[in-house]
Amino acid sequence: MTFAAFTKEVSLGRYLDPFAGFKEKESVFEIRRDEITGVTSRILPYRFRVVKRPDINEYLDKSPVEKCPFCPPQFERITPRFTAEVTSRGKFQRDEAVLFPNAFPHDRHNGVAVFSSRHYLGLDELTAKVMLPGFLVCQDYFARMLELQPDLRFCSINWNYMPPAGGGLVHPHVQTVIGERPTRFMKTIYESAVHYAQEAGHDLWRDLIASEKEEGERYIASTGAGEWMVSFAPRGMVGEIAFILPGRSSIFALTERDLLEILGGFTRVFAYFLAGNLISFNMALYATLREEGRFPVQGRIVPRFTILPLGTSDINYFEKLHDEVICPVVPEQVCRDIQPYFQDDRLGEG
Repeated sequence: MTFAAFTKEVSLGRYLDPFAGFKEKESVFEIRRDEITGVTSRILPYRFRVVKRPDINEYLDKSPVEKCPFCPPQFERITPRFTAEVTSRGKFQRDEAVLFPNAFPHDRHNGVAVFSSRHYLGLDELTAKVMLPGFLVCQDYFARMLELQPDLRFCSINWNYMPPAGGGLVHPHVQTVIGERPTRFMKTIYESAVHYAQEAGHDLWRDLIASEKEEGERYIASTGAGEWMVSFAPRGMVGEIAFILPGRSSIFALTERDLLEILGGFTRVFAYFLAGNLISFNMALYATLREEGRFPVQGRIVPRFTILPLGTSDINYFEKLHDEVICPVVPEQVCRDIQPYFQDDRLGEG
Protein backbone atom coordinates (compact mmCIF):
# COMPACT_ATOMS: atom_id res chain seq x y z
CA MET A 1 0.00 0.00 0.00
CA THR A 2 1.04 3.62 -0.45
CA PHE A 3 1.01 5.77 2.67
CA ALA A 4 -1.95 8.15 2.52
CA ALA A 5 0.28 11.17 3.14
CA PHE A 6 2.12 10.48 -0.13
CA THR A 7 0.59 11.67 -3.37
CA LYS A 8 1.97 12.05 -6.87
CA GLU A 9 0.81 13.15 -10.28
CA VAL A 10 2.43 12.25 -13.57
CA SER A 11 2.87 14.96 -16.18
CA LEU A 12 4.17 15.09 -19.72
CA GLY A 13 6.30 17.68 -21.40
CA ARG A 14 6.59 17.74 -25.21
CA TYR A 15 9.25 19.21 -27.43
CA LEU A 16 10.91 18.69 -30.81
CA ASP A 17 14.13 16.78 -30.19
CA PRO A 18 17.16 18.16 -32.08
CA PHE A 19 18.99 14.85 -31.53
CA ALA A 20 16.26 12.89 -33.31
CA GLY A 21 15.66 15.01 -36.37
CA PHE A 22 13.32 17.33 -34.46
CA LYS A 23 10.73 14.61 -34.03
CA GLU A 24 8.27 15.16 -31.22
CA LYS A 25 9.42 13.66 -27.91
CA GLU A 26 7.58 13.23 -24.65
CA SER A 27 9.33 13.79 -21.32
CA VAL A 28 7.65 12.22 -18.30
CA PHE A 29 8.03 13.64 -14.80
CA GLU A 30 6.29 13.30 -11.46
CA ILE A 31 5.23 15.88 -8.91
CA ARG A 32 5.36 14.24 -5.50
CA ARG A 33 3.96 15.68 -2.28
CA ASP A 34 4.72 14.44 1.20
CA GLU A 35 2.13 15.78 3.66
CA ILE A 36 4.24 14.67 6.65
CA THR A 37 7.23 16.83 5.78
CA GLY A 38 5.46 19.40 3.62
CA VAL A 39 7.99 18.75 0.83
CA THR A 40 7.11 18.83 -2.85
CA SER A 41 9.59 17.24 -5.26
CA ARG A 42 9.63 17.12 -9.03
CA ILE A 43 11.03 13.73 -10.02
CA LEU A 44 12.63 13.48 -13.44
CA PRO A 45 12.81 9.73 -14.10
CA TYR A 46 16.16 9.38 -15.78
CA ARG A 47 19.30 8.00 -14.22
CA PHE A 48 21.56 10.81 -13.00
CA ARG A 49 25.11 10.36 -11.83
CA VAL A 50 28.09 12.48 -10.95
CA VAL A 51 30.56 11.49 -13.66
CA LYS A 52 33.76 12.63 -11.98
CA ARG A 53 34.67 12.75 -8.30
CA PRO A 54 35.80 16.24 -7.24
CA ASP A 55 39.47 16.68 -6.37
CA ILE A 56 39.62 16.84 -2.57
CA ASN A 57 43.03 18.51 -2.75
CA GLU A 58 41.46 21.61 -4.25
CA TYR A 59 39.51 22.08 -1.02
CA LEU A 60 42.46 21.18 1.21
CA ASP A 61 44.71 23.66 -0.58
CA LYS A 62 42.23 26.42 0.22
CA SER A 63 41.96 25.35 3.86
CA PRO A 64 45.50 24.64 5.12
CA VAL A 65 46.14 23.28 8.60
CA GLU A 66 47.99 26.41 9.71
CA LYS A 67 44.90 28.55 9.07
CA CYS A 68 42.32 26.15 10.50
CA PRO A 69 40.86 27.33 13.85
CA PHE A 70 40.04 23.73 14.82
CA CYS A 71 43.63 22.50 14.48
CA PRO A 72 46.36 22.79 17.13
CA PRO A 73 47.96 25.10 18.06
CA GLN A 74 45.27 27.60 16.97
CA PHE A 75 42.43 25.69 18.62
CA GLU A 76 42.88 26.74 22.26
CA ARG A 77 43.88 30.24 21.31
CA ILE A 78 41.02 31.27 19.02
CA THR A 79 37.97 29.02 19.62
CA PRO A 80 35.28 30.45 21.92
CA ARG A 81 34.58 29.18 25.43
CA PHE A 82 31.41 28.90 27.46
CA THR A 83 30.83 31.09 30.47
CA ALA A 84 31.61 29.60 33.87
CA GLU A 85 27.89 29.19 34.53
CA VAL A 86 27.67 26.64 31.71
CA THR A 87 30.94 24.85 32.45
CA SER A 88 33.98 25.82 34.47
CA ARG A 89 36.16 24.08 31.88
CA GLY A 90 35.04 26.43 29.11
CA LYS A 91 34.30 23.52 26.77
CA PHE A 92 32.77 20.06 26.83
CA GLN A 93 35.00 17.12 25.95
CA ARG A 94 34.65 13.39 25.23
CA ASP A 95 37.92 11.72 24.28
CA GLU A 96 39.20 13.79 21.35
CA ALA A 97 35.82 15.41 20.64
CA VAL A 98 35.40 18.97 21.95
CA LEU A 99 32.25 21.13 21.95
CA PHE A 100 32.32 24.93 22.29
CA PRO A 101 30.13 27.92 21.37
CA ASN A 102 29.76 28.88 17.71
CA ALA A 103 31.64 32.12 17.03
CA PHE A 104 29.00 32.92 14.38
CA PRO A 105 25.81 31.65 16.05
CA HIS A 106 22.63 30.82 14.14
CA ASP A 107 20.66 30.57 17.37
CA ARG A 108 20.89 31.51 21.04
CA HIS A 109 22.24 28.04 21.87
CA ASN A 110 24.43 27.06 18.93
CA GLY A 111 27.46 24.88 19.66
CA VAL A 112 30.17 23.35 17.51
CA ALA A 113 31.55 19.86 18.18
CA VAL A 114 34.89 18.96 16.56
CA PHE A 115 35.46 15.22 16.22
CA SER A 116 39.23 15.22 16.69
CA SER A 117 42.40 17.20 16.10
CA ARG A 118 42.76 15.65 12.64
CA HIS A 119 42.32 18.34 10.00
CA TYR A 120 40.59 16.18 7.42
CA LEU A 121 38.76 12.87 7.55
CA GLY A 122 37.50 11.39 4.28
CA LEU A 123 34.13 9.68 4.07
CA ASP A 124 35.86 6.31 4.24
CA GLU A 125 37.60 7.36 7.48
CA LEU A 126 34.45 8.44 9.28
CA THR A 127 33.81 5.19 11.12
CA ALA A 128 31.22 4.79 13.86
CA LYS A 129 33.91 4.82 16.56
CA VAL A 130 35.50 7.96 15.15
CA MET A 131 32.16 9.81 15.10
CA LEU A 132 30.79 8.50 18.41
CA PRO A 133 32.57 10.91 20.82
CA GLY A 134 31.35 13.87 18.77
CA PHE A 135 27.73 12.79 19.23
CA LEU A 136 28.17 11.85 22.89
CA VAL A 137 29.63 15.27 23.70
CA CYS A 138 26.53 16.82 22.12
CA GLN A 139 24.40 14.82 24.55
CA ASP A 140 26.54 16.12 27.42
CA TYR A 141 25.96 19.69 26.29
CA PHE A 142 22.22 19.15 25.85
CA ALA A 143 21.97 17.72 29.37
CA ARG A 144 23.74 20.70 30.92
CA MET A 145 21.64 23.24 29.04
CA LEU A 146 18.44 21.49 30.11
CA GLU A 147 19.62 21.75 33.72
CA LEU A 148 20.12 25.48 33.29
CA GLN A 149 16.96 26.10 31.25
CA PRO A 150 14.21 23.53 31.92
CA ASP A 151 11.92 25.21 29.36
CA LEU A 152 14.12 24.06 26.46
CA ARG A 153 12.34 21.40 24.40
CA PHE A 154 13.90 20.75 21.01
CA CYS A 155 17.42 20.03 19.80
CA SER A 156 19.26 18.97 16.68
CA ILE A 157 22.71 17.85 15.59
CA ASN A 158 23.61 19.20 12.17
CA TRP A 159 26.43 18.53 9.74
CA ASN A 160 27.66 20.40 6.66
CA TYR A 161 30.39 18.08 5.40
CA MET A 162 32.75 19.80 2.96
CA PRO A 163 32.23 23.06 0.99
CA PRO A 164 29.60 21.79 -1.53
CA ALA A 165 27.30 21.29 1.48
CA GLY A 166 27.98 24.73 2.92
CA GLY A 167 30.85 23.61 5.13
CA GLY A 168 33.10 26.60 5.81
CA LEU A 169 35.92 24.36 7.10
CA VAL A 170 37.09 20.93 5.98
CA HIS A 171 37.90 19.96 9.59
CA PRO A 172 35.04 17.55 10.47
CA HIS A 173 32.56 19.03 12.92
CA VAL A 174 28.85 19.14 13.70
CA GLN A 175 26.69 21.94 15.06
CA THR A 176 24.01 21.82 17.72
CA VAL A 177 20.86 23.89 17.98
CA ILE A 178 18.62 23.99 21.08
CA GLY A 179 15.43 25.96 21.59
CA GLU A 180 12.09 26.29 23.31
CA ARG A 181 10.50 26.09 19.87
CA PRO A 182 11.37 23.78 16.98
CA THR A 183 12.82 24.90 13.68
CA ARG A 184 10.35 25.16 10.82
CA PHE A 185 10.93 21.66 9.47
CA MET A 186 10.87 20.08 12.94
CA LYS A 187 7.61 21.89 13.65
CA THR A 188 6.08 20.49 10.47
CA ILE A 189 6.92 16.86 11.19
CA TYR A 190 6.11 17.21 14.91
CA GLU A 191 2.67 18.64 14.16
CA SER A 192 2.08 15.98 11.49
CA ALA A 193 2.56 13.30 14.14
CA VAL A 194 0.21 15.05 16.56
CA HIS A 195 -2.52 15.47 13.93
CA TYR A 196 -2.12 11.86 12.77
CA ALA A 197 -2.53 10.57 16.31
CA GLN A 198 -5.66 12.67 16.77
CA GLU A 199 -7.23 11.60 13.48
CA ALA A 200 -6.04 8.01 13.06
CA GLY A 201 -5.43 7.10 16.69
CA HIS A 202 -2.07 5.58 15.75
CA ASP A 203 1.61 6.44 15.90
CA LEU A 204 2.59 8.12 12.62
CA TRP A 205 6.16 6.88 12.54
CA ARG A 206 5.41 3.22 13.29
CA ASP A 207 2.67 3.24 10.65
CA LEU A 208 5.00 4.90 8.15
CA ILE A 209 7.74 2.34 8.76
CA ALA A 210 5.24 -0.54 8.51
CA SER A 211 3.84 0.86 5.27
CA GLU A 212 7.27 1.36 3.71
CA LYS A 213 8.31 -2.17 4.72
CA GLU A 214 5.15 -3.61 3.20
CA GLU A 215 5.47 -1.66 -0.03
CA GLY A 216 9.15 -2.57 -0.29
CA GLU A 217 10.13 0.19 -2.70
CA ARG A 218 11.86 2.72 -0.44
CA TYR A 219 12.57 0.79 2.76
CA ILE A 220 16.31 0.11 2.96
CA ALA A 221 17.10 -1.84 6.13
CA SER A 222 17.18 -1.89 9.91
CA THR A 223 20.33 -1.26 11.93
CA GLY A 224 19.28 -2.32 15.40
CA ALA A 225 17.25 0.56 16.83
CA GLY A 226 17.28 2.48 13.55
CA GLU A 227 15.01 2.10 10.53
CA TRP A 228 16.35 3.37 7.21
CA MET A 229 14.44 4.41 4.11
CA VAL A 230 14.61 6.69 1.10
CA SER A 231 12.29 9.68 1.30
CA PHE A 232 9.24 9.59 -0.99
CA ALA A 233 9.67 13.29 -1.80
CA PRO A 234 13.38 14.01 -1.33
CA ARG A 235 14.90 17.40 -0.56
CA GLY A 236 18.11 16.56 -2.44
CA MET A 237 18.82 16.53 -6.14
CA VAL A 238 20.11 12.96 -5.88
CA GLY A 239 17.76 11.79 -3.17
CA GLU A 240 17.45 11.81 0.60
CA ILE A 241 18.10 9.09 3.17
CA ALA A 242 15.89 9.09 6.28
CA PHE A 243 16.45 7.26 9.56
CA ILE A 244 13.98 6.86 12.43
CA LEU A 245 14.46 5.34 15.88
CA PRO A 246 10.98 4.28 17.04
CA GLY A 247 10.81 4.01 20.80
CA ARG A 248 13.63 6.51 21.36
CA SER A 249 11.56 9.54 22.31
CA SER A 250 14.25 11.97 23.44
CA ILE A 251 17.92 12.65 22.74
CA PHE A 252 18.76 11.10 26.12
CA ALA A 253 16.94 7.88 25.25
CA LEU A 254 19.77 7.13 22.83
CA THR A 255 22.25 4.73 24.37
CA GLU A 256 25.84 4.47 23.24
CA ARG A 257 24.88 1.29 21.41
CA ASP A 258 22.00 3.08 19.65
CA LEU A 259 24.40 5.78 18.50
CA LEU A 260 26.92 3.23 17.25
CA GLU A 261 24.19 1.51 15.26
CA ILE A 262 23.02 4.76 13.69
CA LEU A 263 26.56 5.92 12.98
CA GLY A 264 27.26 2.50 11.48
CA GLY A 265 24.37 3.27 9.14
CA PHE A 266 26.07 6.55 8.31
CA THR A 267 29.20 4.68 7.20
CA ARG A 268 27.11 2.57 4.83
CA VAL A 269 25.54 5.68 3.35
CA PHE A 270 28.99 7.26 3.00
CA ALA A 271 30.26 4.20 1.12
CA TYR A 272 27.29 4.51 -1.24
CA PHE A 273 28.08 8.19 -1.76
CA LEU A 274 31.72 7.48 -2.59
CA ALA A 275 30.70 4.83 -5.10
CA GLY A 276 28.66 7.53 -6.84
CA ASN A 277 31.51 10.08 -6.76
CA LEU A 278 29.76 12.15 -4.07
CA ILE A 279 32.04 13.67 -1.43
CA SER A 280 29.72 16.02 0.48
CA PHE A 281 26.44 15.93 2.39
CA ASN A 282 24.11 17.65 4.83
CA MET A 283 22.81 15.75 7.85
CA ALA A 284 20.35 16.70 10.56
CA LEU A 285 19.34 14.62 13.56
CA TYR A 286 16.13 15.90 15.18
CA ALA A 287 15.11 15.20 18.77
CA THR A 288 13.34 16.47 21.86
CA LEU A 289 15.00 17.05 25.22
CA ARG A 290 12.21 15.40 27.20
CA GLU A 291 10.20 12.29 26.42
CA GLU A 292 7.73 13.05 23.61
CA GLY A 293 6.00 9.82 22.66
CA ARG A 294 4.86 11.14 19.29
CA PHE A 295 8.26 12.32 18.17
CA PRO A 296 11.03 9.70 18.04
CA VAL A 297 14.62 10.67 17.31
CA GLN A 298 15.07 10.80 13.56
CA GLY A 299 17.12 12.42 10.85
CA ARG A 300 17.87 13.00 7.20
CA ILE A 301 21.03 12.80 5.08
CA VAL A 302 21.16 14.61 1.74
CA PRO A 303 24.16 14.32 -0.63
CA ARG A 304 25.41 17.60 -2.06
CA PHE A 305 27.58 18.36 -5.05
CA THR A 306 28.50 20.91 -7.66
CA ILE A 307 27.96 20.27 -11.34
CA LEU A 308 31.11 20.30 -13.48
CA PRO A 309 32.68 21.91 -15.40
CA LEU A 310 31.40 25.25 -14.07
CA GLY A 311 30.99 24.19 -10.47
CA THR A 312 27.25 24.94 -10.62
CA SER A 313 25.35 24.48 -7.37
CA ASP A 314 22.84 21.63 -7.10
CA ILE A 315 20.35 24.10 -5.59
CA ASN A 316 18.44 26.46 -7.88
CA TYR A 317 15.40 28.73 -7.81
CA PHE A 318 12.91 25.89 -7.33
CA GLU A 319 14.51 24.91 -4.01
CA LYS A 320 15.41 28.36 -2.75
CA LEU A 321 12.42 30.41 -3.86
CA HIS A 322 9.58 27.94 -4.49
CA ASP A 323 10.23 25.38 -1.72
CA GLU A 324 10.13 22.60 -4.31
CA VAL A 325 12.94 20.23 -5.20
CA ILE A 326 14.15 19.20 -8.64
CA CYS A 327 15.31 15.59 -8.34
CA PRO A 328 16.61 13.84 -11.48
CA VAL A 329 16.74 10.44 -9.79
CA VAL A 330 13.86 8.17 -8.81
CA PRO A 331 13.80 7.52 -5.03
CA GLU A 332 12.87 3.87 -5.54
CA GLN A 333 15.99 3.38 -7.68
CA VAL A 334 18.11 5.09 -5.02
CA CYS A 335 16.76 2.54 -2.53
CA ARG A 336 17.73 -0.38 -4.77
CA ASP A 337 21.19 1.11 -5.28
CA ILE A 338 21.91 1.71 -1.59
CA GLN A 339 20.54 -1.56 -0.16
CA PRO A 340 23.68 -3.62 -0.95
CA TYR A 341 25.70 -1.30 1.29
CA PHE A 342 23.42 -2.17 4.23
CA GLN A 343 23.83 -5.87 3.45
CA ASP A 344 27.65 -5.74 3.47
CA ASP A 345 28.82 -6.88 6.91
CA ARG A 346 32.22 -5.23 6.41
CA LEU A 347 30.57 -1.82 6.55
CA GLY A 348 28.96 -0.25 9.60
CA GLU A 349 31.54 -1.52 12.09
CA GLY A 350 33.97 0.54 14.21
